[in-house]
Amino acid sequence: MKQYISEERAIYEDMYQGQFSKKLAEWAISKMKKKDLGSGEMKPVTKMPVESVEKILKEYGAVLPDKAKYTAWYLYHMTIADYQNALPTDERRAYYVYETICDPDGCPANVLDCFVTKMCNAGEPIFWEDMV
Repeated sequence: MKQYISEERAIYEDMYQGQFSKKLAEWAISKMKKKDLGSGEMKPVTKMPVESVEKILKEYGAVLPDKAKYTAWYLYHMTIADYQNALPTDERRAYYVYETICDPDGCPANVLDCFVTKMCNAGEPIFWEDMV
């Protein structure tokens, strides 16, 4: 599939094996908004430190490969932004993150690929050389 993507993205994916880098996760989280359940307004998601998310995941037994650390950080915040009603607790979010990343018949790059697709559909360019 690499023939369909930019050279910069191919280099990024080779370096990070289809996972989020810290810079990419930070950038992605900074773009996230969630609907305020009271007013209906869209508000930025408050970024939690990666260590806090790791602690929550560990608390609920979501032990992930080290290389997925920043993918899990991104994905946890995505659950807050996009699945407030379906995943309202840390426990449910932790299970979702774990099951998504450790899907036995999934591809390790599924989360990254979904994110890239969302950015393409939104017309938001990703400057891959800045994400290394």
